[in-house]
Amino acid sequence: VGQFSRHQVWPTCGIATSESVIGEFDDIRYFNHPDRFTANILWFTKGYVEYTIPNLIPSNQRITQLSISAELSSEAPGIDNNWPSDISFYINDTKIGMWTSPGDFGDVHGMFTPQWWPQNWNQYGLLKMLVIDRHGTFIDGLKISDVNTQQLTFTSQDDIVFRFQVDEPSQNIGGLTLFGKDFGNYNQDINVKVHYTPNV
Repeated sequence: VGQFSRHQVWPTCGIATSESVIGEFDDIRYFNHPDRFTANILWFTKGYVEYTIPNLIPSNQRITQLSISAELSSEAPGIDNNWPSDISFYINDTKIGMWTSPGDFGDVHGMFTPQWWPQNWNQYGLLKMLVIDRHGTFIDGLKISDVNTQQLTFTSQDDIVFRFQVDEPSQNIGGLTLFGKDFGNYNQDINVKVHYTPNV
């Protein structure tokens, strides 16, 4: 979660490891702190975090499908199970779709959230599966856009840059919380699977 390659975020915001908060709340400078590479949770009201996905496919292959799963929620001041947020997904600066998170969940303690984490902070999110293939872009099996891998034209020489973003303007600017391992209800970091096939 903390191994983002670029970011631009606005408070309320923060970043933490499984053992402690990194720096101070609502201070964007700590998103550049060296400890952020070991972060297991981060949150912000608007803006983005961007990750460079290693492209290690052989030179004579092309990418046919990308699958990305992550535990996500909104970011409310405090917690609010009814706090919608429009979270957009980008690959290489192309918006591939959007999902509206229903809330910033805190009704119960997250299954893997550390015991020291206060109850009135973000506790858990929803595990979302984003898939881009030759037919379009899907989240949990539901199509959210027509953007497909043929349009993105991945080769073995291309960087794959993936972004979570809360856009402005948007109908619901309700922030983003990104849960990694040791937080939330799913003990995982951001998972990526790359499918590829020989060039024809």
